[in-house]
Amino acid sequence: MDKTQDERVSEVRRAYHKQWRAKNKDKVREYNRRFWEKKASEQRAQNSTK
Repeated sequence: MDKTQDERVSEVRRAYHKQWRAKNKDKVREYNRRFWEKKASEQRAQNSTK
C-alpha cells in the first residue's frame, strides 16, 4: 500500500515536531503552563458570570 503525499508530509512534520519538543522541553513546559493558566482563567470568568 503506497502512502499519499499528504500522509508522507504529515509523518515528516510529526517527526520534526517530536524532535523539536525533545530538544526544547523547557519551552514546551512553559507553553503548556501558560495554556492551562489561560484555560483556568477563562473557566473562572465563565463561572463568575453565572
